[in-house]
Amino acid sequence: AIPQVQYNVTQSINYIINQSIMSSSTSTSTSTSSSIIKYVPFQSKADPSFWMKLGEYKLNTLRLTQDPIDIQGTFTLHSTIVHRDTSTDSTSASSASKNKNNASVSYIPGRMRFDQDSIAMKNVEVEDTAATETETTNLTTTRPGNENVLTHGKIQILNTIESFKTTNKNELLNKYCLGNLLKACGVDLLSAGAETDMNTADEDSATLHALTSFYCLCHLDLKAHKVLYWFAFPVLTPSPGHSIRYASSPSSSSSEKEEGSSSLSSLPAQCSLKRAWGHDRIVEFQKGIHDLRVGLQRSSSNYSNSFPPFFIVVPTKTDTAETFKCLQLSFQNYDNLSEQEKKECTFAFLDATSNTNTTSLNENDTDDNGNDNAEPVPVGWTLRNLIAYITLKLGLNGAISIISYRPSVIRRLNNNTTTSDTIDFGGAKHDSSLLLQVQLPNKDDYKWPNKKENQSTAATTTTTLTTTPYKYTCMGWELNARSKPGPRSVNLAPLLSPSHLAQQATDLNLKLMKWRMIPNLDLDTLSNLRVLLLGAGTLGCSVARTLLGWGVRNFVFVDNGKVSYSNPVRQNLFNLVDCEGGGKDKAVAAADALKQIAGPSIESKGYVLTIPMPGHAFSEKEAEGVKNDVVLMQRLIDESDVVFLLTDTRESRWLPTVMARASNKMLINAALGLDSWLVMRHGGNIADARLGCYFCNDVVAPENSTKNRTLDQQCTVTRPGLAAIASSMAVELMVSLLHHEGKQNAPAPPAATSMSSYSPTVTTGEKESSPLGLMPHQIRGSIVTYTMMTPTVPAFRCCTGCSDPIVNTYKEEFFDFIRKACCHTDASYLEDIAGLTKFRADAATMMEDCVDWDEADSDGDEF
Repeated sequence: AIPQVQYNVTQSINYIINQSIMSSSTSTSTSTSSSIIKYVPFQSKADPSFWMKLGEYKLNTLRLTQDPIDIQGTFTLHSTIVHRDTSTDSTSASSASKNKNNASVSYIPGRMRFDQDSIAMKNVEVEDTAATETETTNLTTTRPGNENVLTHGKIQILNTIESFKTTNKNELLNKYCLGNLLKACGVDLLSAGAETDMNTADEDSATLHALTSFYCLCHLDLKAHKVLYWFAFPVLTPSPGHSIRYASSPSSSSSEKEEGSSSLSSLPAQCSLKRAWGHDRIVEFQKGIHDLRVGLQRSSSNYSNSFPPFFIVVPTKTDTAETFKCLQLSFQNYDNLSEQEKKECTFAFLDATSNTNTTSLNENDTDDNGNDNAEPVPVGWTLRNLIAYITLKLGLNGAISIISYRPSVIRRLNNNTTTSDTIDFGGAKHDSSLLLQVQLPNKDDYKWPNKKENQSTAATTTTTLTTTPYKYTCMGWELNARSKPGPRSVNLAPLLSPSHLAQQATDLNLKLMKWRMIPNLDLDTLSNLRVLLLGAGTLGCSVARTLLGWGVRNFVFVDNGKVSYSNPVRQNLFNLVDCEGGGKDKAVAAADALKQIAGPSIESKGYVLTIPMPGHAFSEKEAEGVKNDVVLMQRLIDESDVVFLLTDTRESRWLPTVMARASNKMLINAALGLDSWLVMRHGGNIADARLGCYFCNDVVAPENSTKNRTLDQQCTVTRPGLAAIASSMAVELMVSLLHHEGKQNAPAPPAATSMSSYSPTVTTGEKESSPLGLMPHQIRGSIVTYTMMTPTVPAFRCCTGCSDPIVNTYKEEFFDFIRKACCHTDASYLEDIAGLTKFRADAATMMEDCVDWDEADSDGDEF
């Protein structure tokens, strides 16, 4: 349903004027000589692709900007639909709606069309310069087919439905369209409405395109995929009481007569061109138009490639034939004509109106007494601006002839198309063009009284105009589907696939962040991020769901367990179906669940493998399988951008720590206790001030932590709320790191500031923060006291997980090193390589050398 929209008084006035001009018929007299010209307004036809691309551009680039942007549209001839009727019943349809082939014909008026190529986004300036440069390099403005008229206009996207309702629509139309229309018609707003000197007027194709311009006001509901819009096709409007009429006596020219035809002065003010000129002259006329199009096709101008909406027809007579030279409408082309050519020329415009009733204007449009009795049919909307241009720019007055060009078809020209000498124009017999005898208004007829209450409108925004006793105005708001003034609406949701809707809904929250809160948010990096999750249990499931919220689409799960009946209540990627039949593999089930949740745009895979662990020996028979797992895991780490270490035991974190340091990958570690949790980032490969890993706080190597443990000690027994907290913290820490230029090498904030900054826009320094805030080394929290700490621990030179001796030995020996570390009877092998054995020995020696304190020597001093 279309929301109720408020309309002001001026809109109602314009509607009344519009309706009166469109609907006014002649008086009881059958003469058409003094009839008011009736018009068929343009109708818009915006393809869904247009609104989808516009919504994408609003979301990604325009954001909160409400300034109008330049777009383009096209229009061409009406469409003809022939309905074949195989019925033999003569009463099945009226004879008036059937042709001689027993087929009914219906006509669809030419519409202003808009599609995804209509949006020339590179013309818009936004604050995000980097994003603009990236997008504009990938944009191209597509030229429409040269059988179409190319039009240019503006579209303004309002941020709220309330502003759409309350905005003065006519004020916007005059603000953005009136100035261009007057400029095209030779009226200078800066000179208090005075006409410019025609001999010095600066005019180009872009200026003339204002005569076929448009304006659109819209509101995009990006969440519901609905669009509320209102198109306008502005035309200069004469003041009340000065409607444009047909001439009372048709104009005469030297080309009035043709052999076997009557004089133009004996024709009605509106008649078919075939009746006035005959078939042969129409053929020559179409040849002239074809030659004009070929010349424009060879031009390099962006505007001249399309079909000309207006042109000048100049007859050229020789001793043997009469031809026509067609020129694109411009002041220069008209001014270059000789005085005789100016008298003989005829103006023409492409009329996209349906020719439903033009058959009555052919040779037989008279009654039994030979009197013309055909009711004049409505003509194209663009005629109004053509008449204004002829009156104001060219300075003509009186009665003139204008051709409403309605060919049966306009064919597309290719680069090899030749001149009209080799073209067959047999289709001229189906031409439905009209010859109009129009009484031009006076220049002053376009001047409206400048009432005080209207001086605030956009038509008088120029300060010099507010002192003049008159103003100019334009109109042209499209009627809605109920033929009443009001906007139209479209619901795109039924046209979109569920997968597309899911992806757009996922990205909506993130893209809205860029509008105001976090303009530097790098969504492209997040959407292309490759994440490896080691562990698909409680932490792995929660981390994956949070990553989905950040727009991450590439996942790899590693786990060797199966889904049990105790898992679904704590691990939110599984359900009871996954537990049946012994349970699905956790890694595979988690990967499948992500696709079901977020749609086919998610790339997720699951690998079932066992991570070798110190203290967990394996036999020679098992060695080959273990080696394959190691090779696969190293490949997965190398192919990933971020590694999340989310396993259950301490020793299972050792090998991924070594591999990530060896490959210099960002690694985020998360671990749970009963009522406490830890999230930390491992340091990179920088030599100075490298941050420590999960094992840097220990002075012993990892070993089998499940040996001689009861069931409650072997399982991860934790309070249910901890996993969600730790998982969210781990993902948020990763996102902050990705927005720092140093990534995993980013320094930790000083201790004095790590507890004080809460807003994502509050930073302590460029080195220690990213656009999303601080990036602590560790986050330790407890739900016993509901507190958190963010300590920073430097790398330990004798660490059994990330020290240089351990990493170098891994690179040199690879699987042999892993086998020794896992199968050694105790942890001494890793401690010896890391230098931890010597470190402890040196520490013991230093302790022995220390002198014991003697309480008697303290002399009672208290410390």
